[in-house]
Amino acid sequence: MSSYPEDRRPRRSRQPAAERSGRTPPNPAAWADLEPSFTGDDSVFSSRRSTRSSRPGRRRRRFLGYLLVAVLAFILGLGVGYAQGYFASGDIGREVTVVVPTGATLSSIASKLEAKGVVKHARAFVIRAESDGYATKFMPGTYTLHENEAYEQLVALLSRGVNPPTVKVSIPEGTTLKQASRLVAAGVKTISAADYVAVARDDPPPFHLGGYKPGTTLEGMLFPATYEVAPEAKARVFVDKQLEAFTANFAKVDMTRARKAKLTPYDVVIIASMIDREAQVPADRALVSAVVWNRLRKGMLLQFCSTVQYALGTTKPVLTYDDLKVDSPYNTYQHPGLPPAPISNPGLAALQAAAAPANVDYLYFVARNDGTGRHYFSTDYAQFLVDQEKAKANGQ
Repeated sequence: MSSYPEDRRPRRSRQPAAERSGRTPPNPAAWADLEPSFTGDDSVFSSRRSTRSSRPGRRRRRFLGYLLVAVLAFILGLGVGYAQGYFASGDIGREVTVVVPTGATLSSIASKLEAKGVVKHARAFVIRAESDGYATKFMPGTYTLHENEAYEQLVALLSRGVNPPTVKVSIPEGTTLKQASRLVAAGVKTISAADYVAVARDDPPPFHLGGYKPGTTLEGMLFPATYEVAPEAKARVFVDKQLEAFTANFAKVDMTRARKAKLTPYDVVIIASMIDREAQVPADRALVSAVVWNRLRKGMLLQFCSTVQYALGTTKPVLTYDDLKVDSPYNTYQHPGLPPAPISNPGLAALQAAAAPANVDYLYFVARNDGTGRHYFSTDYAQFLVDQEKAKANGQ
């Protein structure tokens, strides 16, 4: 415990350290003689010197920054304007035709477009098409475009593609190979009738069907339909299309009854070819088929006029007795059983009727000659003779 009152406690000297140490404090005036810029203590000196020295540099940097931004904006403006002009289409012009071959590159397509005036700059079109993801999406074909075609319209057309030009050939049911050859030659300029016959009859492509002997005529399997082929198609291409159509359609034929009757698929085609040459209306197909099946079952001669006409190579409205004596395996008045090959190219309806005849006992039929296209059917020869007289009367 201190013996001194609190207010009488010894106090620490407030004398400056320099005075206490015997040193003389620095004289600012003396420093002014040595350094004219000195006007105060170190902190003031440093601050004013920094301010004076930094302001001009900062202004220069700011000025250079503004100048750089202005230059960049100017260059960018020029670039945008140039790009707009580079990709611009202009007014839509006249129609032009551009052929894009299979395997063409984007650059070659662009060059063709530029040459026809569809685009102004091929390189610009390539750049934009690539950036938009069209580099490999343009389809081959012959396009009808316009000069200065709008970009969006142009890429839409090229990526969608165009259907190649084609020609159509219609072959009716029951048409013979020779008749088909003339129809094909008339529709496809690159196929002659002789070319078609050579492929379909003389040197046929490989084809498999139960009962058919490969390498023989394809008569019967040249399916009748409307075909669409390229204008420059060859005979082999056309025949292949017909065989494909036949295979697809024959798969729809129920062969259950034919197999039980020991008939091959080729036998069914032969019967169908006779049906399509004899029956003029759908209702008669299954009835004509029944006559064939019934005669075969009884071992009777088929005696179909259509097979004789095929042997003669011509269609005659009325056959003579001499015609019925023609020496040919297709003459069913002289040779028993089915002819050796089909006598026409039947359609699906005839094929189905050939495989599934009507459940009737008919053995004879004769055309009515009444304008309906129908036939009189009978089970005995006496009725057949009566029907013949009725048909003659109808035709008078």
